[in-house]
Amino acid sequence: MALILHRAGSGPVTLTSCEDALANLFRQANEDPGLPEADLRSLLAGHLKDLEIARILKAAGQDGWELTPRGRHALKQHPEGLDQTDLVKYPEFAAHLRNTAHQSCGMDPRMNSYDEGYLARRRGLSFTANPYAFDNVDHQSWENGWMEALEERQG
Repeated sequence: MALILHRAGSGPVTLTSCEDALANLFRQANEDPGLPEADLRSLLAGHLKDLEIARILKAAGQDGWELTPRGRHALKQHPEGLDQTDLVKYPEFAAHLRNTAHQSCGMDPRMNSYDEGYLARRRGLSFTANPYAFDNVDHQSWENGWMEALEERQG
């Protein structure tokens, strides 16, 4: 994402211009990207979409994007680039993740511990209130539920 942000900082970008810039970086470094071109293109397209959802980029011209004021601020704050942990701080991106997240079909045997953790955070219990043994998968599931409730509250 750093490549996209820096390129967009100089003017509008397209998927093709980002592909060309990435290929140039690999050439300069004498490195093989390690992925087929189609996979790299898909990754870049996904990053562009994520940045647009987070309103870091906005549509510009035919098949292009440019930085928004939020994007200029993000570039200043994160010159090394953004990842999803940064993007989730933007309400539009967080809402997108919630809306597109995997929905359980009711078959997950760990939903009870997840729900317990979620409810514990909503009730004000601390992260250390996890009742499950550290080496138990229910421990992690409880933590995941607790963190989800925290993120929703902060979101």
